[in-house]
Amino acid sequence: MADAAGGVNLLQVAALARLRRERERRALQELAALRQREAETELARDAADRNLESEKHGQRAGEDHIYRSLPEAGPLQRAGLERHREAIGRLGVRVDEAAHRLDAAAASLLEASKAVEAGRARLTVQTRDRRKWEQIETRAQTADIVRLQMEHERESEDDVELRYGRLR
Repeated sequence: MADAAGGVNLLQVAALARLRRERERRALQELAALRQREAETELARDAADRNLESEKHGQRAGEDHIYRSLPEAGPLQRAGLERHREAIGRLGVRVDEAAHRLDAAAASLLEASKAVEAGRARLTVQTRDRRKWEQIETRAQTADIVRLQMEHERESEDDVELRYGRLR
C-alpha cells in the first residue's frame, strides 16, 4: 500500500509543521502565564486567610477588653453602653469583611486553577498536533528522498543504456 505522504507538497507540510510548533510554543507561554497567575492568587488567598485570622484575634481581644472593663466602670449610662455595642459591631463587621475577602480570594484561586487545567489541556492538544505534523513532515521528506533517489537511479540507468546503446 502506497504511503499518502508521497503525494503531498513538502513545503506545505513543513509550513503546517512550523505552524503547529508555533501554536505549541504559544500554548506553553500561556500555560506559564496562567501558572504565574495561579501562584499570585494563591498568595493573595493566603494573605486574606492570615488577615481573617488577625481580624478574628483582634475581635476576641477587643470584646474581652470591653467585657472586662464593664464591671470596673460601674453603672453605665445608655450612651456608654451603646458605644460598647457599636465597637463590638465594628469588630464583627471587620471580621465579616475579612471573611468576604478570603472567600473572593478562594474563588479567584479556584478560577485560576481551572484556567491552568484548561491551559494544560490546550498544551496537550497542541503537543499532540505538533508531533503528528512532525511525523507527517518526516514521512513526506522520506518519500521525497526516496522519489529523488529512484529518479536518480532511472537517470543513471538511462545514461548507461544510452552510453552502451541498449536503449530500445
